[in-house]
Amino acid sequence: MQKEYFNKVAEYGQLIVVSGPSGVGKRTIIKKYLEDHPNAVRCTSYTTRPQGPNETEGVDYYFVSHEEFNQLIRSNQMLEWGYYRGNTYGTNRNAVEQLREKGHNVILDLDVYGAMKVRTLCPDATLVFLVPPTWEELEERIHKSKYIPESEIEGRLEIAKEEVLCAEQYDYILINDTVEDTVRRLAQIIHGNRYSRNSMKGFLKSYIESEISSELVDMIRAL
Repeated sequence: MQKEYFNKVAEYGQLIVVSGPSGVGKRTIIKKYLEDHPNAVRCTSYTTRPQGPNETEGVDYYFVSHEEFNQLIRSNQMLEWGYYRGNTYGTNRNAVEQLREKGHNVILDLDVYGAMKVRTLCPDATLVFLVPPTWEELEERIHKSKYIPESEIEGRLEIAKEEVLCAEQYDYILINDTVEDTVRRLAQIIHGNRYSRNSMKGFLKSYIESEISSELVDMIRAL
């Protein structure tokens, strides 16, 4: 008969941060990974920008006022946040924790600054940085992007260089050569972390309570 603590294997979800320069394909990789792994989820971000006509509250973003966002920061409810074109974007700390407690692996798409904030508040987070196979390929992707105005291309490339220089602060570096291979490598990383101390803390607590006498536990922890 299988003991109850086996139901707690990897019971606590992981927090995975994916970063990389503009045009490297972060969103595509994350989207494909989420499609292949139903237990993994994105955490809906908060923003102060106006809601778009085709956007849904709580799905695309939580749309809040500048004052509401500042209050979230002051009350220590934000895991990370940043400013872009006059508006603030960020991830709610409690929302991430609730998803992890339910056993979900939470995937965040963040820039370098956001990733470093997460590392400070959640040292157990896994940080993954995507790089293009060649710089020429990244330049080509950015030039072809319909979301990046021509006037911003050179600036984006300079920022991309700065971001790549920060890649050594990450736990894993993935070369995004093909979507299929990169998603497979990301899945291997996340699966490997499934048995980390943090993911297994529920199992370990239940295992100790079931298999080791409380007197011995108290004696060892008192040392």
